[in-house]
Amino acid sequence: MLHELGTAVDGMRVVTPRRWEELKKAVIAFAVALADGNGRRREDQAVAEQLAVGKLLVGSFFQTCAEVPRPQEAKARR
Repeated sequence: MLHELGTAVDGMRVVTPRRWEELKKAVIAFAVALADGNGRRREDQAVAEQLAVGKLLVGSFFQTCAEVPRPQEAKARR
């Protein structure tokens, strides 16, 4: 969500608290998969596969972990 004084620019994406939690889970799963891979963390192809599985590649990262910002709702005046 944008700050009430903020301005979104074309193509802007933000990581919301909900998406942040999803990102943390994906990064942890990535690390666990590589750690359980009997030394596969040293293999470029194995690392690339795990990044793709977790949707952590550059091309999909912001589509998966970020969203278009929403303007903040106007606060009710008292």
